[in-house]
Amino acid sequence: MLSHRRYDRGGHTGAVLHIAFHPSSRLLASCGGDQRVKVWDVGTLYATECKSTFHKHDGWVYSCAFSHTGSLLASACADQVVRIFDLSTLQLLQPEKRGILGKRVGSTDKEVITFKGPVLSLDFSPEDSWICAGAADNKVSLWRVSDGECYQTFEGHADWVTSVRFSPDGMMILSASYDGTAKIWRVSDGHQAQSFEGHTNFVSGAEWGERGQLVATGSGDHTVRVWDADEGKELLRLEGHTSWVLGVAFAPRDNLLASCSADTLVILWDCTTGMRLKTIAEHTDWVESLSFDPTGLMLATAGHDRAIHLWDVAEPTAPELKTSLVGRKGPALFTWLYYKLVDLNDWLLGTSPSDEEQAGLLDAIMDQSGNQGDPKINEMASRAGDTVGERAMALVRDDVQGLDVRDQVTLATLFLKFAGEDDKVPKNLFANACLKDPVIRELLKAVDETKQSVEEKMRARAPYITWDEALECFEAAPVFEGHADSFNEGFRINLFGAR
Repeated sequence: MLSHRRYDRGGHTGAVLHIAFHPSSRLLASCGGDQRVKVWDVGTLYATECKSTFHKHDGWVYSCAFSHTGSLLASACADQVVRIFDLSTLQLLQPEKRGILGKRVGSTDKEVITFKGPVLSLDFSPEDSWICAGAADNKVSLWRVSDGECYQTFEGHADWVTSVRFSPDGMMILSASYDGTAKIWRVSDGHQAQSFEGHTNFVSGAEWGERGQLVATGSGDHTVRVWDADEGKELLRLEGHTSWVLGVAFAPRDNLLASCSADTLVILWDCTTGMRLKTIAEHTDWVESLSFDPTGLMLATAGHDRAIHLWDVAEPTAPELKTSLVGRKGPALFTWLYYKLVDLNDWLLGTSPSDEEQAGLLDAIMDQSGNQGDPKINEMASRAGDTVGERAMALVRDDVQGLDVRDQVTLATLFLKFAGEDDKVPKNLFANACLKDPVIRELLKAVDETKQSVEEKMRARAPYITWDEALECFEAAPVFEGHADSFNEGFRINLFGAR
């Protein structure tokens, strides 16, 4: 689960979707569209370092959180799983049932998936006994950390749950949703204690004030609102962003609030007066997440520009940029292809390349030429440069539920074998070819909620199908379109349901 790869010690190669501080303030966790969770040492502000990278996620990682004791790190992923890592071993909690929430083997030895869509948010309870999670199945779920069991689900939202947070006393859960509302749930009996209504577009995030008396929400209607947690009354409406508000965060002192937006701005607000204290314009793309450290003196911001910025906000009217953790973006296909090759090294070569070999491999791929002095690297680079192999890997998508990377490579190779100049294949010929592969043949038997198998869905299509249409047959549920390195307008519309 932990990567010691030289190139995994740098910044993210996809959009950074969430960040969270460790209770000590010394560590910062980040996750994103490159399917990785990274842990940074930010103790000195000036000499930051990526300490660890967890890379075995099978989709975009939307949320991450440290436990309050600082011993655990959890992640929420598009692959419908919550993972819990033990930071003392840098491995999943054992037994596996405790380390992977949402996927287990049932009584018939078949996998049982609890979440019916990507998991978008999670949080630890104050005493770390519980994890709450919000997902695209419109539900909030409560999990016991001790045994990995789902204890309770909270139903009431009419659309995806985008954010979940325990109250400071652990008695309540605050959730936000694309249905335009935020809600408070009582943990003891699952009762909905409060609903905050008034936003005219999706609610991307909701946060408690330090003492649990205030709630802040950010919305696609471009506003930030502050509410009385007990009465559900709107206290402040903060207007200043010109696009969707994607995140909000209270500093440990309730009078300071920060918001971030698709307009690339971060705004600091005085919650007692509603006054805008400062607008930060350092990011060059959507700012997706922000987090105050436990002291309230440091603010981290992150977004689609692959950058994480750390700010000294001791004086909120004059925040000072201390350091930036900027991800790299090489030629898109070849940087991405490098990671696919390394993740698939056992399949490709039957061995794990060393740091030096990986460095040479990346250079070879980026330069599109092999290192003539090392036959092994030359072999790896030649495989990467192979037309069919490269085209097959380029077809692999990170957002397909029901197919892992190896299965997609196999399927893509078969697809390219029969694809015409219009990039379509005869559906029946393709289906018959899939039946001859023992692994893909088993996947063709999988059925969805309508009891229709993958093979039946494929043969019900038009006579000729595209690659995306073939993948749709394998998907268990609708998921986002796009790739971790291509957050285009189409992806953004699909993700949020509106412009």
